[in-house]
Amino acid sequence: MSSIVGHTATGITAFLACSPRHQPLPRWSVLPFVVLAVCPDVDYFAVWLFGYAANPRITHSLLFSMVATLLVWRALKRTTPLRFPLPALLAASVSHPVLDLLVGAHPVPLLWPFCMTVSAPIGLLPSAGALSPGNYYLWRNLIIELGVLVPVLALIVAGRRGCPAEHIRAWALRLLVPWMAFLIWSMSLTR
Repeated sequence: MSSIVGHTATGITAFLACSPRHQPLPRWSVLPFVVLAVCPDVDYFAVWLFGYAANPRITHSLLFSMVATLLVWRALKRTTPLRFPLPALLAASVSHPVLDLLVGAHPVPLLWPFCMTVSAPIGLLPSAGALSPGNYYLWRNLIIELGVLVPVLALIVAGRRGCPAEHIRAWALRLLVPWMAFLIWSMSLTR
């Protein structure tokens, strides 16, 4: 599975990609995007509190992402005058199972209830590793994950916020070699 840092980064990216460039929003307005990006892991509470591990983890399905998005969108509509675009909230929510699928280590119930699980033939992202501050692999994999994700996410934000195409192309060319190095490193890891 992808790390909470990677999931949070995609939620922030969805927020930045849809927020107006010249109209600052309150700092709390990023929270619904981050919550949606990490909420499929809510099923870990069942594991931690009750020792129950769901199989399949339906919180990692597109159906769960859509339902969670609609619930958050309706709650925001009732509680705040700010209007968040539904597609941007959905992008934050769907990013979680997609990132976990890109790890390629475990099947993801993306199309549940129609199909039990979907697997990626190759992992483009490293798995998160055991959560322990002394775990070397946790930190190594986090650096690799960020090396793969951050350039892509930054280019998405730049493009959505109106950065001139020539600047985006120039940055993409500068980032291409380090990005490919991180991607190759990630793909070379034993799953």
